[in-house]
Amino acid sequence: MTMRVYATAADFNAVSEEPWGGDAGVLLKRLRAASVEVEKLTRRSRYDTDDDGFPTDPDVSDAFTEATCAIAEYWTITDDPTGADVAAGAVKIGSVSLGTTSSSSDGLSEHEKLLRRIGARAFDILTNAGLIQAAVAHT
Repeated sequence: MTMRVYATAADFNAVSEEPWGGDAGVLLKRLRAASVEVEKLTRRSRYDTDDDGFPTDPDVSDAFTEATCAIAEYWTITDDPTGADVAAGAVKIGSVSLGTTSSSSDGLSEHEKLLRRIGARAFDILTNAGLIQAAVAHT
């Protein structure tokens, strides 16, 4: 099975606040990883696809592209494309704490953890496009 990537470097530069200024290979990797996140978020959604699994409806396709770019842009801002920093929370050695002011992210809901990992904008794009149901959105 071929991995579906929903956005290109040109798409990223068109919808992001700042154009990509780094290595093109890094951007491609982030767009691929962000595409996996979009598929995971829309796993239960219903939409028509072509033979390769890409959405055929232009509005759905645009939402996939914009959400993919939003996630990649968020990772550029946070410099945490793997989500490792979000999962780790603060690191404490004696009385010194590095990272967030909380000791961990254990008290967060799954939805809050998701938003910390991918950013709220992508989630909102997919919800507004009807690809994530409101009842499912906050569980």
